[in-house]
Amino acid sequence: MIRRLFVFVFVVAVLMALLSLGACTDLAATLPERPTPVPTLARLPSVTPMPPGPPTAPAMPTVPASTPTPEPPVGRVAMAANVRAGPGLEYAVVGGLAAGAPVSLLGRFDTWYRVQGPGEVRGWMAGQVLEIDPAIAAMVPAIRP
Repeated sequence: MIRRLFVFVFVVAVLMALLSLGACTDLAATLPERPTPVPTLARLPSVTPMPPGPPTAPAMPTVPASTPTPEPPVGRVAMAANVRAGPGLEYAVVGGLAAGAPVSLLGRFDTWYRVQGPGEVRGWMAGQVLEIDPAIAAMVPAIRP
């Protein structure tokens, strides 16, 4: 009796599955026309082989070109003189430069020039002790001490 009940439930389950499968027309369209001996899988896209070529080097990162810092105008020390902490004789002497030494002209205030000389000597020198071309003197920016 239990065996007959089990068979009956199994047959009903199979029939219901077939009926529900028949109601799904989209699913029936995707099934193969007839069963195949080997399960089929969806076809994967094919890869076209590339012929071997010369190896390519990895791209080097590019560094954006920076704007070069303009070089300050240059003058020369006419005679050995002191370099001072400020633009005037009342300021302390911070160094000295020999005659002929080149100096970068960083700025001017009145008749004094903010200079940087050899050996990182930096300070102020009077215009009378410097040799500066007039065209270069016009390029030196006016600054406040």
